[in-house]
Amino acid sequence: MISMATFAETKINGVYYNLDGNKREAQVTYNESAQSASSSYSGAVTIPQVVTHEGKEYSVTSIGEEAFLENVGLTSVAIPNSVKSIGDKAFYGCSSLTSVTIPNSVTTIGEGAFSGCNGLTAINIPGSVESIGMGAFSSCNALSSIVVDKDNTVYDSRNGCNAIVMIANNMLVAGCKGTIIPNTVSGIGACAFYGCQSMTNISIPNSVRTIGLNAFALCYGLTSINIPESVISIGRGAFMLCSSLSSVTINGSNTSIMSYAFDGCRSVSSVKLLSQTPPAIDNMTFDVYGELHVPASVVKAYQVADYWKKFRIVGDKK
Repeated sequence: MISMATFAETKINGVYYNLDGNKREAQVTYNESAQSASSSYSGAVTIPQVVTHEGKEYSVTSIGEEAFLENVGLTSVAIPNSVKSIGDKAFYGCSSLTSVTIPNSVTTIGEGAFSGCNGLTAINIPGSVESIGMGAFSSCNALSSIVVDKDNTVYDSRNGCNAIVMIANNMLVAGCKGTIIPNTVSGIGACAFYGCQSMTNISIPNSVRTIGLNAFALCYGLTSINIPESVISIGRGAFMLCSSLSSVTINGSNTSIMSYAFDGCRSVSSVKLLSQTPPAIDNMTFDVYGELHVPASVVKAYQVADYWKKFRIVGDKK
């Protein structure tokens, strides 16, 4: 008879696992018994390919959701070649983690998997990875190098751009302070640069059509942004809480701007719009009302437009 037993939170050589008695597989798991999330691991941790419990061997095939959540003392982790998936928030908030090697067995990296790993300076995505969740490397302030293996058929880091780009749709899904957005990128994905506090400037090429949800939110060091005419949509919260942002230029004549796009950007003193028709936005789009520069021929249209009339409107000849 095949055993269906699953042992919750089994500690083996200092690492916590869930064991599947049927498949003989082990998943690195969150330590539910810890008094606080940060008390489970510190220093260097090595995860083996196989663990033994009560005389039976189990292959370590995954790192589960929140497995190392906020273990601020964790400095490095060795992931074995047997692991296929890294779960949502698996290393979230591991602020001292400076070294991690993702093996060529991993196919899935979950949402927020390495978010808040402020010690990481470089990350390499192997050819095996087929899925990367939203914000997988968000708020990694020291991260300056992202390289996708040349054998990967789903993602690339074309032209040494220090970013992860989805090949099928040319969407940039993850970037860092060292990113140079290639002029082949069609969109900047949700949370792509979320929490990149050390980034002070970024150039968005004229190939980009969409800027996604929270794409640049919490980029505290960003001081100005020039959004090219190619962009047709600025997503909800795209630049939210960019507290140093003082100058915004939107060049598109048909660009839609979603709620909270610039909410919390309290240093914005100048906004420039080239649209002949005032874009329809709501009271949550901007947090302050500085100077609004628009084409001189349409000043009156902006002066009477709901919400835009809150700005000090200046007509520019060009």
